[in-house]
Amino acid sequence: MTSLVSILLPSEVLLSGPDPHVLRLGLLAPLSGLLGVAGPAIINCAILAGEEICLATETVMQLVLIDAGGMPDAVAREVDLLVGAGLVNGLVGTHTSNIRVAVEARIADRVPYVFTPPHEFSRARAGSVFLGSDPQEHLRQAIAWLAKNRRVTRWALIGNDYVWPRQVHAAASRVLRELGQRVVLDRLVPMGHVDVAELVAVIRQSGAEAVLVSLVGRDGIEFHRGITELDEGHSFLRLCTALDENCLLAAGGDSSGGLYSAMPTFLQQRDDRHLRLLESYVARFGLTAPLPGSYAEGCYDGVHVLAALCMSGLLATDSALNAARQLCAVGAGFSAGGPEHGFDLTRRPMRLARANDTDLEIVGMPNGV
Repeated sequence: MTSLVSILLPSEVLLSGPDPHVLRLGLLAPLSGLLGVAGPAIINCAILAGEEICLATETVMQLVLIDAGGMPDAVAREVDLLVGAGLVNGLVGTHTSNIRVAVEARIADRVPYVFTPPHEFSRARAGSVFLGSDPQEHLRQAIAWLAKNRRVTRWALIGNDYVWPRQVHAAASRVLRELGQRVVLDRLVPMGHVDVAELVAVIRQSGAEAVLVSLVGRDGIEFHRGITELDEGHSFLRLCTALDENCLLAAGGDSSGGLYSAMPTFLQQRDDRHLRLLESYVARFGLTAPLPGSYAEGCYDGVHVLAALCMSGLLATDSALNAARQLCAVGAGFSAGGPEHGFDLTRRPMRLARANDTDLEIVGMPNGV
């Protein structure tokens, strides 16, 4: 199938220069690094959203693909070059928060920047729009459900040593204290340096009954795979803040009954909006395409939001954040082959799922604790 949306590399647009007749969006997606496993599905969902927008509006769209899996400074320099030359109308990013921090500092609100994963701040800069949850939203209901239904009280916090896990640990400590739980271990490890046997030893020594895991992408995959190989899946519960179906599949699945994930969406949820997206995704990319997990679905939403912002005319007189709120209020959005559908910036309720082999089966809803 010939796509209505062109995927270009930064080098291509640097050679061709600006094009006022094209809506050109910078797509920061992880082609390598910690979240590289989710990259193919993220790109597919960006293409799907772009094609829907093109069909609904007859807009010509190009996605400039930037590998957000590299070092933060290098990624930010590449984005700065594109923005400074006027080569992109805006940015949509589905990547780790250390990349977001570096990019925001470089672009300084010159173009709208829609960041789709969970984030560590409740308030964005004027040029940024956050679609994900903050750490407290992400954790409270999931921890409460596990405390009530699995009767755990002692927690270990294990994460990568960078901005998002640090904030997750700080928020988790507050939430756990408010829920009458106890933190018995708080450990951050460098990215790319997960020693599973050593971590298991210190977790067991601490007496933790549950572990909050904020290891991201490949590091989380290595941790969960190692837990299975060491036959430690029954030693303590694991609650993850960054585990989708792609990561679980890459880890080889888990049948211990003790691995949980808190995310805004899972493949097995049955609400109409999610089912329509899955139907469109399979029709476009086939049954063998990479799974459109929560990160990928967030990018799909992000492309819709960014395109609506860029075509609204509101950015000439207002910030991206205020313009997005105005569009939310009037229900702006695009849909191919059907009536317009709106988007909103209210946080999706977090869902809790338990691993069953390579599936994540929803067991708890935020308002069902």
